Amino acid sequence: MDISATLQAKAEKLGIAISHYDIDGNLIYANPESLAYFIELLSLQRENPEDIENKSAVQFDDVFVAREGETIVYDIARLNLDSHILQVTLFNEQHQPVTPLSFSNHQLSFPAQPFGYYLLQLSSRERNYHVRLFVSPKTAYQSAIFQQQKAWGLNVQLYSLRSARNWGIGDFADLAYLVEKGVMYGAEFIGINPLHAMYSAVPEWASPYSSASRRYLNWLYLAIDDLPEYKLCKSVQNWLNQAEIQQQLAVLRQSEQVNYTEITQIKFTALEKLYAYFQRSRAAKMQQRQKAFSDFVKQQGKGLLYQGLFECLDCQSSHQAIEQEDQIGWLGWQQYQQLNDKQRDKLIRQHKDQVMFYCWLQWLAQEQLNHLQTLCQAKGMRLGIYGDLAVSSSRGSADVWAEPQLYCVDASVGAPPDPLGPVGQNWNIPPYNPTELKARGFQPFIELLRANMQHFGVLRIDHIMGLFRLWLIPPEKTAADGLYVHYPFAELMAILAIESQRNQCLVVGEDLGTVPDEVRWKLNEFQIFSYFVLYFEQRNLQYPDKHAFPINAFATVGTHDVPSLSSFWHCRDLELFAQLGVLQGDVLKQKYDQRVIDKQALLNSLHRDQYLPNDYWGDALSMAMHQNLMRVIYLYLAESQTKLIGVQLENLLEQEISFNLPGTSLEYPNWRMRLSRSIEEIFSDEKITALLTEINQARLR
Repeated sequence: MDISATLQAKAEKLGIAISHYDIDGNLIYANPESLAYFIELLSLQRENPEDIENKSAVQFDDVFVAREGETIVYDIARLNLDSHILQVTLFNEQHQPVTPLSFSNHQLSFPAQPFGYYLLQLSSRERNYHVRLFVSPKTAYQSAIFQQQKAWGLNVQLYSLRSARNWGIGDFADLAYLVEKGVMYGAEFIGINPLHAMYSAVPEWASPYSSASRRYLNWLYLAIDDLPEYKLCKSVQNWLNQAEIQQQLAVLRQSEQVNYTEITQIKFTALEKLYAYFQRSRAAKMQQRQKAFSDFVKQQGKGLLYQGLFECLDCQSSHQAIEQEDQIGWLGWQQYQQLNDKQRDKLIRQHKDQVMFYCWLQWLAQEQLNHLQTLCQAKGMRLGIYGDLAVSSSRGSADVWAEPQLYCVDASVGAPPDPLGPVGQNWNIPPYNPTELKARGFQPFIELLRANMQHFGVLRIDHIMGLFRLWLIPPEKTAADGLYVHYPFAELMAILAIESQRNQCLVVGEDLGTVPDEVRWKLNEFQIFSYFVLYFEQRNLQYPDKHAFPINAFATVGTHDVPSLSSFWHCRDLELFAQLGVLQGDVLKQKYDQRVIDKQALLNSLHRDQYLPNDYWGDALSMAMHQNLMRVIYLYLAESQTKLIGVQLENLLEQEISFNLPGTSLEYPNWRMRLSRSIEEIFSDEKITALLTEINQARLR
């Protein structure tokens, strides 16, 4: 190991790991060049705090965590003070001082406080020191539903939904339909893919896990025919009813894949027409909505205006093809890549009408999501919508453009080499800069959670281990040149628990793979639901007994990154990987051999637990997937002790489909495939509705 003691000390202070153990238990030391790069990158250097754009009102000198119900103790030595402290005050969120205070041996003590956010201000003759305190609740939010019963719900890729009325992509009205139908059979939630804002200027950039913003919404999911503006605007209704437009919509509805380009064009045209009507209308209802929109813009502040400006500038720029990932978003702009607040504000004034149009789209999307929440409550769907939060936004995103110092723009998140990926993985998304995040008192993370949790009863945190550590890769280097950077885990988990409680939002942490003990302990402590995927649970040639399933978990057959049940069983995904050249030779053969083992283990487990009778003929090589086998697999899941299970619509349809093939980009239509039947047909199928009834009854046992 050629790493100096000075370099080690700097790395440790910044949370950079100088070594890690690989999957085989071998100790691997970090590349000294990579270590030096990240030490420089994460060392916060500010000549003048006033030069920092988009800063919070207070720049924090320290952040620490206390627990609800416990005395708050802060060690002043953490601040490395140069002068004597004259005054100390702890403020709550209403900026009221908290008393009494005791001071002994450089330790400040305050009485136990309710969970939330606090400001500790220490004053000397030279300056004020600001310390942010998180008082964490004992656990994240736990729904009262689990005091009486287990729960289940439907999981769908929203874009994949077909219906008699949508415009070729599932929308919020289709989601409302699923709520109304699902609750009839006992469903307590509808789970969906991330709703993060995408690139309007590059519609075919479709991955919801590589978005243009995680704070704002994908307006393409708007149900335009449900908008009050549409219902009042005869001219747009007439435009839509033209034979040419109706023919275009019919083709889009029938398409096997989502045609993002055409759908974006037709929805954009309709929404522009409706916005013009919204602006000019003097109808009483429109005047009320104009006031509501104005209030929304004021409440959202500059963040919304910057999102609108980004969309405006992005659509004005000339874009390369989607295969040029380094040209997506602001990365491909000829100008305006780096702006300060004054320059952005000037551009907002110059492009006011267009900026406000995009803000209006965000208002409509939030409004329709709020109506969905109300619908869930009215219909008795107690968990409501189950949302999904991606690991990060893409590098060319509005999030990164608006606050570049908050991100390590010149670094990528990925995974170290392992037997399944000998060269490692590079996901090409930029991570938060943990040093900057801490200096801002984690306010951007707080606002991110609030923006997402406000719409959902359950929120899945993709790759929740990223709150503990991330594998970061220097630019123009391979994944093998990366290293682990530890994030302020205690602080991030405290915030997650606070916002979960305040928004009454259940949290599911996607914790697939090897989970460090300290992460597992903290997730258990806060009662964060783990993610249990049946495909990955085969051990020693069998799947777990239903009484051995984890209790505080979300259990599902598969995910968006793995094939549907029928595709898994018939190895269609492996066929696709072979056709595309992603898997070949011995590696491909090993995958096929393992699939036979996994399938046979599942059959044996179903026999073991008497879901299949002893005389039920068939083995993994000879038995095709069929309705009864799919049915008993879901009953096995439903009768488990796990509190929460998800039922994927594509599995109920026995459809051979993969929504995303990991390791592919343009080779396969990721995030475009649609369900084989419409939602109206699904809930008219007596076999499907009978199975939903059976699953609900099994959950009650």
